[in-house]
Amino acid sequence: MNHTTHIIYAGGTFGSHGTPLSPLPADEFLPILKTQFSDKLPNITIDILPNLLIKDSSTLTPSDFVHLYSLILQAYAVGGRRFVLITGTDSLSFLAAFLANAFSDFKDISLIITGSMQPLFIADNPIYTINESSDAWVNLSASIMATTEHTGVFVQFYHKLMYALDTQKLNSQNHDAFIGKLVNNKKTDQTVFNQKPFSIQLVIDDRLAHLPKLIANAKHTHITAIYCLPNDVANLEHQLRHLSGNTKSVILIGFGAGNVPSSPTLIDQIVKLTQQNIRIICTTMCAFGGTTADYASGAWQYEYGVEASDKGIAGIYGQTLWQVLQP
Repeated sequence: MNHTTHIIYAGGTFGSHGTPLSPLPADEFLPILKTQFSDKLPNITIDILPNLLIKDSSTLTPSDFVHLYSLILQAYAVGGRRFVLITGTDSLSFLAAFLANAFSDFKDISLIITGSMQPLFIADNPIYTINESSDAWVNLSASIMATTEHTGVFVQFYHKLMYALDTQKLNSQNHDAFIGKLVNNKKTDQTVFNQKPFSIQLVIDDRLAHLPKLIANAKHTHITAIYCLPNDVANLEHQLRHLSGNTKSVILIGFGAGNVPSSPTLIDQIVKLTQQNIRIICTTMCAFGGTTADYASGAWQYEYGVEASDKGIAGIYGQTLWQVLQP
C-alpha cells in the first residue's frame, strides 16, 4: 500500500503574500513549504503533485473543479491513496462537496481539503517569514495526520475534521470559520476495504475514459443561485425567465424552512424549466434546520417539480455539479 501523502497546492490565503494578498506562484511557495515538511514532519512521506492551477478561490469555475478532480484521479490510478488539497476558503465548501460526490465510490481514498484564514507567511514582510500566529500550518499538519487515520473525503479546519459533503463557511475573519458534521476520533480500519476487492480498476478506467467529456461539459455548465429577498414576486419571475443558456440547475435560496413567494406566472416558469430538464432545488438561507413542507408558503413549489434539500448552498452546488457534468 502507498503510504505517501500527496499535497496539491491550488492557491488561496494559505499561500498568499503581499498587501493586498494574492497567491504566490508554486515555484516560489512550494520550496519553502517542503522545508517545513522536512523540519516538522520528518517521519511522514510527502509528495507534492504538480499543479499549474494557482488561484484565489473566489475565481474558481466548474472547469477548475474538474481539473483538480482529474489530478487526484490520475494520481489514484497509479497508486496514490492519501491526498491533501490546499485551496482558498471562499469556495472551499463548494469544491469539497464536489470532490466528496466525485470520489464517493473510492472506499480506500483519504482526501482532505483545507486552507487557512491567515497566510503561512507574514504578509507585509518582503522576505518570506513564517507567521507563527497563522492557522495555516496547524490546519495543514492536522490534514496530513488525518490522511493516516481516516478514509473518505473531509474538510479539516481549526482542529475540526468534517465530512466534506456539506460544510459551510460562517465567518470571514476568525480561524474557526467553518461548520459541518464532525468526524469522530476513531481511526478508520482500512483493512476492511481490502478484504472484498470490488472492481475498482474498472471504476478507475471508466472515470479516466470519461475525463475528456467531463472537461468539455464543465466549460458550458452554469448553476445559478437565486436568493429570495423581500421583493415583489415579479423579481423571481424575471430571474427565472432570464437564466443563462448554459444553466443546468437552479438553487433557490428560500426564507425560513424554504419558503418562497408564489404566483401563477412563477409556477408556469418553474414548470417550463423542469420540462427542459433544468433542476430547481430549494434550500434555506438559514445556517441550520434545513427545509420542510410545514408551511403552505414553502410546500406549494414541490407540486411543480422543485426539489427540497437538507444541504446548504455549497453542498447542493457540489452534488449537483457532479451530477450534471456526467456524460
